Amino acid sequence: METQGVTLRVLGGGGEVGRLSILVRPAGRREGVLVDAGVNFDDEDRPVFASTYPPRYVRAIILSHAHLDHIGTAPMYFISSEPPVYATRPTLRMAKLMLEDFLKLNGYYSPYEHGEVKRLLENSSEVRYGQRLEIDGVEAAFYSAGHIPGSVFTVIEAGGLRVGVTGDINTVETKLMKPAQLDMVGRLDVLVTEATYGATLHPPRERAEKRLLAIVEEVLDSGGTVLIPAFSIARGQEIMMILAAHDPGVPVYVDGMIRQVTEIFIENSEYINNPSLLRKAYESFNIVRGWRDRHRAWRQKSIIIASAGMLKGGPSLYYLKRIGGNPRNAVVLVSFQAPGSVGRRLVEEGLMPSSEEPLRARLEWLDFSSHADRNGLLEVVRKTKPSKVVVVHSEPDVAKAFAERVAAEHDAEVIIASNDAEYTFKP
Repeated sequence: METQGVTLRVLGGGGEVGRLSILVRPAGRREGVLVDAGVNFDDEDRPVFASTYPPRYVRAIILSHAHLDHIGTAPMYFISSEPPVYATRPTLRMAKLMLEDFLKLNGYYSPYEHGEVKRLLENSSEVRYGQRLEIDGVEAAFYSAGHIPGSVFTVIEAGGLRVGVTGDINTVETKLMKPAQLDMVGRLDVLVTEATYGATLHPPRERAEKRLLAIVEEVLDSGGTVLIPAFSIARGQEIMMILAAHDPGVPVYVDGMIRQVTEIFIENSEYINNPSLLRKAYESFNIVRGWRDRHRAWRQKSIIIASAGMLKGGPSLYYLKRIGGNPRNAVVLVSFQAPGSVGRRLVEEGLMPSSEEPLRARLEWLDFSSHADRNGLLEVVRKTKPSKVVVVHSEPDVAKAFAERVAAEHDAEVIIASNDAEYTFKP
C-alpha cells in the first residue's frame, strides 16, 4: 500500500521575501513537483539562487507567475534534465522577456545560459484557470491568484492530502486584476502561503489612486514633469490604467519593458480585469521607441511611466538624472523599494544616484502593492480552512507576527518555514 501523506521541501523563500521554491512530493517518494524556482539579489545586486533538488527527481515545474523571484532559478534544471513546465500563456510569454533580460544583466554570475532558457520554453505547456493535470500520480489544479495577469494559486493533491501553494496572492480588486479565486479553491489540508505583508495593512486602493492623481495635478499645474518609476510587469500597466481613466490633459510617455508586457496583456485580455481601459491607455499614450522620444518626454510638461520600478537601471534612471534637479518636477515611487536600491536611497537619504547631490524634485512613495496585506492573507486562511499553514516569502519578524495572528484566530498549526528544511504531513 502506498504511503499516505505529503512532504514539502523548502528550497527558497523560507525566512525571506522572494527566491521562492517549494517541492511537493508524496511521502516516501523521492519524485515530486516543483512550484517556482526564484532568485533574489544581494546588497551588491548579484543574484542569489534558490537551492535545487536533483533534476532527475523533478517530475514537473509549475511557475506561479513571471516575476524573477519566482522563476530565476528554473532554467538551472535544464542544464542536465528537461522536466515539463506548466504555466499560463502570459506567464510563459513574460518569462521569456524576464529571463533573457536577467542574463543580459547578470549572465556573468549565472550557472545557466540562453540555451537553458530556450529548453525551458520548449518544454513548457500552457495551462488555464480551472484546469486539472495529472503528473506522475499527483494531481495539480490552477486558479487565479489575483497578483498579476496569469498568476496561479496551485492546488496539488497527493498522498491523500490537498496542498495549496499561493505563489504571490492578492485578494482585492484593482484596475488590472480581479481578486484571487478563493471560492473556487475549496478546503485545503495544507496551505503554503506567502506573507510578504503579513504584519501590515495597505491603504484602500481608492485612496492611493486619488493621492496619485492629486500629486500629478499639483505638479502639472506648477509646470513640472512627473516621473513614475514602475515595475514592468503589472505595476506599470496599473498606473497606465489609472491615468487613462482620468485624462490628465498632458502627454503621457511609457518607456522600457512596460511596453512589451502591455502588449502581452492586451493579447491575453481574458487574464485582466478591464482590457478596454488598458487598450485605451496603450493607444492614447506615447510609447517611447527611441532616444528622440526619450529626449522629448522630459523636456516638456508631461507624465513619464518608466521601468525599472526601484531605479536600479533602465530608462527610469535616465529620466531621474534629467528631472531630479528641478523642484517643480516630481518623482512618484509606486513600487516596493528594496534595501540598497536607488529608490530606497532616495527615500531614506534624498540623494541622487552615484552622487552626493540632493534630489530637488518632489518625492512621494505610494502603496500600490499587488500582494495581499494581513487581512487579505487571513481571508485566504479563512476561506481555505487548512489544518496546517506553512508561512513562506516573508521576513522573519513579519512571518512570526502573522503566524501568531493565524494561530490565535484559526484552528490550525502554523509553521514558519526555513530554507532547506523538509516538512511531512499525514492525513
